[in-house]
Amino acid sequence: MPSGSICRMTHTGFTVSDLDRASAFFRDVLGFTIGPTTRQNGPVVGRMVGVPGAEVAIAFATSGDCTIELICYVTPRSDRTSNLRHCDTGFAHIAFQVDDIESMMQSVRAAGFRLYSEPQVVPAGPRKGGKNVYTQGPDGIVVELQEPPPPRNREAADNRA
Repeated sequence: MPSGSICRMTHTGFTVSDLDRASAFFRDVLGFTIGPTTRQNGPVVGRMVGVPGAEVAIAFATSGDCTIELICYVTPRSDRTSNLRHCDTGFAHIAFQVDDIESMMQSVRAAGFRLYSEPQVVPAGPRKGGKNVYTQGPDGIVVELQEPPPPRNREAADNRA
């Protein structure tokens, strides 16, 4: 057992190839607020991220208590990308609860991003009856949009818990 404990999650970070494009996705498609871009470099940054000589441009996307750190390497630049599938070890995605999944899907499509499918109704578990759909944003960032189940199903799920 560790001597310390996690107090709270502070943010999720993604390395992106184009900070403006990633910021636009989170701002214009998902409705986040984008903070100012900062640049960081020097030995401390290189040691912290494990990439000697690193220079990064960083912007934070926020919505409610959710914060996404968008990191774009100025140096060194990399042409490596991740093409993991949902079934591959190490695959990751972020999920957001939304109040209108159809409206969010329209925003995704209008911005030129693809959806994996139409919304799927959750067949079992605490979110039974809710709707989920996955999309892939810039640089392969996978986002799951979740609409909660109707109130009747939510109350029944709460009573079983």
